[in-house]
Amino acid sequence: MSYRKKHINPRIYKLKKKRSIIKMPIFWIALICFTLIMTILYFTLFSDRFEVKNINISGNEKNSTEQITNLISNNIKKTLVSLGGVQLSTKSIFTVNSNQIITNLLKEFPNIESVQIQKKLPQSLTVKIKERSAVGSFCQNQTCFLIDLNGIIFEPQNSIPDNAIIVRQNLNNKEYSAGENAIEKNIMVNISDIQRNLKNNFEINIKEAVMADLLKITTSENWQIYFDPKQDVNLQIMKMNALLKTGIKMDDRKKLHYIYLQYKDRAYYQ
Repeated sequence: MSYRKKHINPRIYKLKKKRSIIKMPIFWIALICFTLIMTILYFTLFSDRFEVKNINISGNEKNSTEQITNLISNNIKKTLVSLGGVQLSTKSIFTVNSNQIITNLLKEFPNIESVQIQKKLPQSLTVKIKERSAVGSFCQNQTCFLIDLNGIIFEPQNSIPDNAIIVRQNLNNKEYSAGENAIEKNIMVNISDIQRNLKNNFEINIKEAVMADLLKITTSENWQIYFDPKQDVNLQIMKMNALLKTGIKMDDRKKLHYIYLQYKDRAYYQ
């Protein structure tokens, strides 16, 4: 008997009754945290309090407010779970992907230059539209679009206004679509600077600008100016101004055919 007590009783003494998990404080802390998180998620995702109901749009003059609103509304609804025929969706302001909406707006409306979206809790989106401003008409393969200072074409044209600058490029015969970058921005800035100098200083307008290896400008007086866009165009504009002010008289401009400005430190005309 003493042997059994010596070898069996110590094992019995070491056995402890397992404690129920529901009596552990960590269980109740975890349960409270989980319940709190799920309550917050449900309230923010599915409560009418935070459902987008107001879309305020400003800055659009050419684009339909209704069409913009419809596109934004279609991008607000998010499907969280889709199992068979059951879908769990939300229109919460917290799940609105502003960047995705901006991308879709710019793709759908090529004449929109930029979009800003601001969330205003609890139920409103403020959308500020900036539309493109045309600086001329881009024509390629008998198709013409309005073109902005960034070189983006955006609105097809059936006819060209008499005073519009026609921009062409002879680098390729690509067919362009609205929203594409047809001319590099720096070239469009150069054309704008040349136009401003000619107009302000000499009452001359640009009729056509053709981009190839050189930038050829045809003036309203039907003579051409050649610029090299790979060099400092501002310096070439300064040479043009000096030549038209002191080298070429106004009466002589009627007989003028061209001015070459692409040569460094020199200018030729005929």
